[in-house]
Amino acid sequence: MSKRKNKKFKGWLIAGAIVLVLGLIGFQIIQNANKRMIDNMETFVIEPGTIVLEALASGKITSADAEEVTFNGTFRRATVNLGDAVVKNDKIGEYVNNMGQLFAIRANRDGLITQVPSAVMSKFVISNPSKFQLDIQITERDIYKIALGQTATIYVEAVKESYVGEVTNISSLGNISGDFTTYTVTVGFDHQDTPVYLGMSGSAKIVLETFENIAVVPVEALITSDGKRYLLSADWLDNSNLPQSDFYIPITTGVADIYDIEVIADGLMGKTIIILPDTGSNFPFFQGSRND
Repeated sequence: MSKRKNKKFKGWLIAGAIVLVLGLIGFQIIQNANKRMIDNMETFVIEPGTIVLEALASGKITSADAEEVTFNGTFRRATVNLGDAVVKNDKIGEYVNNMGQLFAIRANRDGLITQVPSAVMSKFVISNPSKFQLDIQITERDIYKIALGQTATIYVEAVKESYVGEVTNISSLGNISGDFTTYTVTVGFDHQDTPVYLGMSGSAKIVLETFENIAVVPVEALITSDGKRYLLSADWLDNSNLPQSDFYIPITTGVADIYDIEVIADGLMGKTIIILPDTGSNFPFFQGSRND
């Protein structure tokens, strides 16, 4: 073999060796990545579960027991300020009648002054500071699922306490904003001995519907491909050299909350599925929807 051919052969040999080494390194990297992915996977057994759909909204705390103080004449001045505590028959303001006579305006009950006359509202309001309520806005999609007397859970962030209340009023007139309509729902509650005050912010949670004995999986278990939804069978773990798509279980979806979702297909109960790590899935469902 000539020196030139020998040199060329050695070059090919070296190049082939480099390609082989790089291929082995790449294969090892892929194998290690697959191993790390498998190590971080979770398995989940599909069993009958429950999903509770809830309406959650926030608002301001007002008094559930308030009375107006009106007068027949021209308001002259208030002798109290917002938030002042008064007792029945205390002088709270003055007005002038149509004869020009000056009269006192007196409290008709014990409580707190929560409104004084203005150019818009010509009356006082005295509120009981011990009986509270929260007005929240519920969408037109959920309002028909709420009933008077229904139990609600109220949470007041300022004191980090929860209270049990009930729905005391449901407005029949919607609040329209563009194409979006909400309805005011009033929830009354007892704050017991905790330092809750009028005007504080609160949130109320009301159960809308409960779905029991349905196949439920964590939302992150869903796999979306070509616009369809699947679960990954745990059988893939014994055949990890094959494409995951060979072990997809086609499903449709039903009701969902933030964490879990109903899955629908034949023979799902008792199956073990895989939850892939860091799928980056976003929660794509609306509460209460039973559509795919």
